[in-house]
Amino acid sequence: MTQPTINNSWHMKKEINVAHIITTVALVVSGLWVLSDMDKRIAVNAQSISHVQAQRVEDQKRIEKRLDSIDKKLDELLKSK
Repeated sequence: MTQPTINNSWHMKKEINVAHIITTVALVVSGLWVLSDMDKRIAVNAQSISHVQAQRVEDQKRIEKRLDSIDKKLDELLKSK
């Protein structure tokens, strides 16, 4: 009796399963969906940043006016003494 030979080499098939195609399409679609959602979030963040920068400029002007007022009052107090 002869022993059956065991073939330990790699074997590649030249066929493509439907499951692989469906999985690949699902990955591509979900990747595009995530990228489009990310683009929307980036646009919202950019708008928010510009709004915060405008508020900061207004706050700085208001603070400068208050500091000028305080400075004038201190000058008046020092002159009166």
